[in-house]
Amino acid sequence: MRGLVLVLFAAVPLFGGTVNTSATCDGVTYEGSDTASCGSSFSTGASAQASLTGMSVYAVAWTAFSGGDSSAEASLTGDYILTVTGGYGSGYAEPEFMMGSNGFGDGEGQAIVSLGGCYVESSMGGPAPGCPPTSVAFVFGVPQTLALSEYAQGGAAGWGTPEDGAEAGLFGFSFITAYGQPLSGITYTFVPTDQPPSAMPEPGTLPLLNAMACAAFIAFKRRGRSPDRRAARPAC
Repeated sequence: MRGLVLVLFAAVPLFGGTVNTSATCDGVTYEGSDTASCGSSFSTGASAQASLTGMSVYAVAWTAFSGGDSSAEASLTGDYILTVTGGYGSGYAEPEFMMGSNGFGDGEGQAIVSLGGCYVESSMGGPAPGCPPTSVAFVFGVPQTLALSEYAQGGAAGWGTPEDGAEAGLFGFSFITAYGQPLSGITYTFVPTDQPPSAMPEPGTLPLLNAMACAAFIAFKRRGRSPDRRAARPAC
């Protein structure tokens, strides 16, 4: 992380509001505020979910050995208020996204995220570049509104294709001074524009939430599920 200090979320949103989520499986779209999901139990099918609680999206599709095609999409968009405290003056925040994608045969997987001055894309298993350290300029104690966008899609086609898809999530920020020095002792809130900070979980629950999110991404990178394993991926 180029010597920056990673600070995990001091506030993890649990409720909807100005945030919109959607999940699409084989052309059928489900929309929600805090969570949207869909899934198939067939040997050719798709699974997708967008979660405000986990600040993440995933979408996968697979086909049977008899052939066919399937597709999945998931998106999360909304306006958030970032307020940084614990210092004076100004600085920069670097969004910390975790992403993954894969593609087999004629299948495809792609994840795209953006926040502030950061736009990152992972496609077909290729590495995702990090966000610029100066993605978000801030002034201590001054709230600012940022637009967050996360998108994942997967498409499978052909004979017996394993899961093709992608996954993405926002897990925290790294903070530096206006002169590029790492900042420590920073606290912040990152909440939908119509949600008060008091709606956040207790600090003791944060390590568990982050551990669950990281475990999901590790499982995605290791996963090469056979099309015969028909159960849709369980929700986070």
